[in-house]
Amino acid sequence: MVGISAVLGDDELSAGMESAISWHENEQTIEYQDDRLDLKGSMHSLLAGEQPARAGDDVLIWVWGDIYGYGVADNYSPRNGPPDGSAAFCAHLYDLFGLNFVRGLNGNFALVIYDQSANELSFVTDRFATRPLYFAEPESDTMLVSSQSQSLVTHPALPAGFDEEYLYEYLELRGVGGIESPIAGVRQFPPGSIVTIDLATLSRTTETYWRPHHDPIDKPFSYFQDRFTETIQQVFSEWTDDDLDYGVLLSGGSDSRLALAAIDQPVTTFHNADWMSREAKVAQRSALATGNTFRLLERGDSYDAELLETGPKLSNFSGWFDQAYFLGFDEEIRNDVDVLVSGLYADTLLGGGPLETRTLSLNAIGKLTLPIAQSVDTIDEYVSAQLSETIEPLSYFSDADDYSIADVLKRNITADGDGYVNHGVRFENLRDMAMYSSFYPLSADTDAIFSESLAHMRPYRTPFLDNRIVDLQQQVPAKFFLRRNFVNEAIEAVEPTLAEIPHAHTGVPIKYQFPIDFLGKNIHGFWWKHVADSEGPEPYHDHSPWPNRTELIRAQSFPTETLRSGETLLETLPSLNRPGAWQTYHEHLDGEDNTPILYSLFTLLSMDVTDAVCEELIDRTMENDEDSESKPAVPEGEP
Repeated sequence: MVGISAVLGDDELSAGMESAISWHENEQTIEYQDDRLDLKGSMHSLLAGEQPARAGDDVLIWVWGDIYGYGVADNYSPRNGPPDGSAAFCAHLYDLFGLNFVRGLNGNFALVIYDQSANELSFVTDRFATRPLYFAEPESDTMLVSSQSQSLVTHPALPAGFDEEYLYEYLELRGVGGIESPIAGVRQFPPGSIVTIDLATLSRTTETYWRPHHDPIDKPFSYFQDRFTETIQQVFSEWTDDDLDYGVLLSGGSDSRLALAAIDQPVTTFHNADWMSREAKVAQRSALATGNTFRLLERGDSYDAELLETGPKLSNFSGWFDQAYFLGFDEEIRNDVDVLVSGLYADTLLGGGPLETRTLSLNAIGKLTLPIAQSVDTIDEYVSAQLSETIEPLSYFSDADDYSIADVLKRNITADGDGYVNHGVRFENLRDMAMYSSFYPLSADTDAIFSESLAHMRPYRTPFLDNRIVDLQQQVPAKFFLRRNFVNEAIEAVEPTLAEIPHAHTGVPIKYQFPIDFLGKNIHGFWWKHVADSEGPEPYHDHSPWPNRTELIRAQSFPTETLRSGETLLETLPSLNRPGAWQTYHEHLDGEDNTPILYSLFTLLSMDVTDAVCEELIDRTMENDEDSESKPAVPEGEP
């Protein structure tokens, strides 16, 4: 595991904060301490370099992550030199431009910049806060900071507790919006921001240097498609190094296939599945068609139970434990490759993922999703679009009758003359909030634990969060996201052989343009749902890379074992209800689909922070009992 932890003020790091950011022996550890700062980092050896880098005479710079380059548009320059040169690159830019240099950085990173003469420490997040930093201010003379939010409660200054409203939001939506956290007293530094702390007083100021804004320009689709194809190839030409081995997480779809097409050197492809499903076969075909190695990472029957031992420990409340999909294959991946690449966030950015679309009901046959965006003109319409997976009342939540997830979301959205603030993050208008709030910051994404877990395993990149792709996306009219396919057309331009291979979900070769692809997706979807034999060796096996969670809960023992081992938590934590938890589980066994709220509960019960909150409550109860016993009895008849 990699990351950063720090204590500002008169205190020092706890053992739990230190251990939470260390995973493998081959990670490089950095340490710094003076009378107002205790800082520790754990970095991938490939990226770490000499840290801190020094700018001028008295500025120290640490980089967690990876800097790709600097500048925008025609003034953009990639960072040349070795992979471990990010901190030195930032120090050079600081000497040229001062702290404002961070505005032009391209990469996935969090920076710590210590101006010793000014006695100021700045934490800098990249555009989407892909490397999240969480903080707490438990006392006036102490600030705690860590990339692992759960570790903050291991510091004696911060009592372990939950914010009930945000805990409810997590259990219902498998994530919490914006910069908020279910851990009481803990928040996240905002995305695209510079947070500067005066070390003498611990007062802080926040300057947001970037936020997403959809501002389409009037150009034909071909203009955007040509720019996209050219940019994605440019990104990979700058990223790849003949001396390194690359691994591509390859699905049977298009997004990772484009990465495979654009990397101009041999790679190892990894596909995670329970069996040689339709999707696995398509992924294998894509790998072999380009002469690359295909590795099927085959999950065993105990895989999900084992993920419950590891996934929740690194969770920042951004998804379920099993969405750290590849974590169980950590050793195999680290032994095979130096750098990981995925196609994550292509659909989110370029496929209209966050846009609410219209649907047509076909009764028993199912629903037909139409490529037409619905307008979002009010906060109520925005909130309504977030509720597709919610199940209320939440039987295992003690005060469920006092909560509505719609009300929780509405309480956390405000409008003012400058736009809308959603869970502490500002957007210029409702359209921007609808389009970007699900991944700005990235921790708001309900499967951010996927990308976070990959970044812990190996240096990791997804090309679709490169600044140049994001800048282009903000200029594209929304209709092109829903009625054309940037990724498919780029694959055909870059590697036509891959465009001949069908998409695993549509059954249609991706070379065909949108109308045929759209029809194929829906016709094949109906065929596979109602006619074809889609079952695998077990009821919870299907033709996607991941198991059918609904059936997995019914077939395996880990749900029962998790509830049994968590009974003390369910009885002690005032927010949870033990009979309700078992009721939710048994109703699922009897045919109801309670999958989302059960997976949220399994994840919560397996987190270290949940144990810490329970222990805190038990200790307080014992202290109160001891205080009561130590008080002298009042003689009978006296007040």
